Amino acid sequence: MADQIFMEGIRCFPKKETQPDFVIGSMVLTIADVLAFFNTRKDLVTQYNGKDQMKLQLLKSKAGGIYLAVDTYKPSGNTNVVDEADSDLPF
Repeated sequence: MADQIFMEGIRCFPKKETQPDFVIGSMVLTIADVLAFFNTRKDLVTQYNGKDQMKLQLLKSKAGGIYLAVDTYKPSGNTNVVDEADSDLPF
């Protein structure tokens, strides 16, 4: 696994025992830190419908806490898709 890049300006917290089941956890955003991270890490910005975005993953640590990491996965160019017209499969 490549080194993880942690999102700056966002802190994640697991749910409290007293919270209902539909609560997964909570996050706090420090807007100035998030904007600074976006502006200094343009290499991590992607486009979707003409708008800048940054993909993140919500992960669970070995100790049970939760955290955000930048999703840097890029699919390879070869997806090995089989054309059904050329396939000898009986179904």
